[in-house]
Amino acid sequence: MISGWTQRIVTLLIAISFLVACSDEVVNPPKELDDIEEKFSIESAWVEVIGDGDDGKFNSLVPAIWEDKVITADVKGLISAFDLKTGDLVWETQLKEPLAGGVTANAGLVAVGTKDAKVHVLDVNDGKKLWHVDVTTEVLAKPAIDDGRLVVRTPDGRIFAYSLATQKQEWFYDRIIPNLTLRGTSAPVATSGIVISGFANGKMAAFNIRTGDLLWEQRISAPRGSSEISRIVDVDSSPVIYSSYLYAAGFNGYAIAMDLTNGRYLWREETSVTQELLVDATRVYLVETTGKIVARDRISGEQVWSQEGLLYRKPTGAADNEDYIVVGDFEGYLHWLDKSTGEFVARTHLDRYGIAHAPIVTDEHIIATTRYGYLHALENPLASSSEE
Repeated sequence: MISGWTQRIVTLLIAISFLVACSDEVVNPPKELDDIEEKFSIESAWVEVIGDGDDGKFNSLVPAIWEDKVITADVKGLISAFDLKTGDLVWETQLKEPLAGGVTANAGLVAVGTKDAKVHVLDVNDGKKLWHVDVTTEVLAKPAIDDGRLVVRTPDGRIFAYSLATQKQEWFYDRIIPNLTLRGTSAPVATSGIVISGFANGKMAAFNIRTGDLLWEQRISAPRGSSEISRIVDVDSSPVIYSSYLYAAGFNGYAIAMDLTNGRYLWREETSVTQELLVDATRVYLVETTGKIVARDRISGEQVWSQEGLLYRKPTGAADNEDYIVVGDFEGYLHWLDKSTGEFVARTHLDRYGIAHAPIVTDEHIIATTRYGYLHALENPLASSSEE
């Protein structure tokens, strides 16, 4: 078992190793933004402070949407719910422990993981603390709530499932992980009695959510090279389920599509991805570790287009906004790209702190948080067209 402290040491060692390896090389500078012809303008609806955000530490504190609320978390344990339309504070709850994992809201509950190996469950309506569970190490990925169960993935290779009715552990799965891993964890995805998660050994696995039985597993990334750093193969992005297929991607590995029922490949293409994937009826949108954005045909896997306008700008995963995708970057910009061509069609600047996660699109708003604790709600520029 690797403790949270050990995980932090590993992360530090990786950073030092990269600095040593690159000391005599020119670091790739972020690409300057080109001027674009904007097809529509972006207007702010409201902005609120949400504590310290992730405090610039690149934790996965992604908000959640539940009915008419947006629920946020900051690194110091502040959980807040805001009215989605007005930005008014509905409730807030201060936990004692610092947080590291994002927020999940489902079945009338909010769940969030801490750096101190706990998962807290709150009432989504008033923020009242209901119960918590202790796990083996810090929780870096948002939990899943489905089929009467809370599912938690930890960086030491374990998955835990708890009954929502009894708060008792029903099963757990333990996977040996490599000595060196990226700081991050694939959030489990639960649907139709199955829970799916990626692991630091480059594999994706599916389990029966009620029993924990392993249904199938497939390799997404394979170790390459002679150094331990070059052999890092984490699957940190969460799988996406669309129709009867599952889509996933790994670091130093592949983007894949597979049959959800048996784990057989539909296609597999080389890539390196740690950001979340976006899948729609026709395409899969990948944000590679270099910042290049690639669209692939959902069924064949063939590349449709690529966009290098955000190289080394640390773009977030993409969000779906009708005929466009939306991504953020490290300087606080949101960018809209045409789904068919990959061309930039709009841009707005939120603040200088950088966008912390893939934007969240609702019928009326685009939601994004920045790294030092600002929650932005923008008017959805396509809201009027979707209502017609």
